[in-house]
Amino acid sequence: APTLEDLTPPLIAREEGRKPKGTLPRLRVVHRLDKETSGLVVFARTVAAERGLGKQFHAHTVVRRYLTVVPGFVPPQRIDRRLVRDRGDSRRGVTDNPDDGKEAVTLVDVGERLPGYTLLSCRLETGRTHQIRIHLASLGHPVCGDKVYCHLPNGEVRPDPSGAPRLALHAVELGFKHPVTHE
Repeated sequence: APTLEDLTPPLIAREEGRKPKGTLPRLRVVHRLDKETSGLVVFARTVAAERGLGKQFHAHTVVRRYLTVVPGFVPPQRIDRRLVRDRGDSRRGVTDNPDDGKEAVTLVDVGERLPGYTLLSCRLETGRTHQIRIHLASLGHPVCGDKVYCHLPNGEVRPDPSGAPRLALHAVELGFKHPVTHE
């Protein structure tokens, strides 16, 4: 199946009034999403832009906000839990040991309370792999449709009554300085 990296260059050429013929300039992937996550991604069109944006992502200065739906009610909060690659059952997870893992901070706000669920707005202060999914699952509220972080440490699967066909996680906001103009 074609990827965004395949589909986007011809669309840019058409938008700029050029005929997409021959080899088009490649896009450089700066930010990506988990396979089942929808929403905004960032591509750079030049090496300078790729480097500038990459530095911002690395320094955690890019504003990244996601919407998600979880079962139950999750109050507004700051989740500051260290993430580990293996919580002991070959799955990523959280640890309270300050000597293990990497710092991960997610700011959670309530978008809307729904019958049996909560629509959350999650802003990342850090950007670790599966951070939102792991943080919410560690609170006992895995993202609806999540087939990975629905497992408890004992291997038992936490049921997902939502019936969501995919991960209910959407990247809704990306804020950064333009790497060339600094706007």
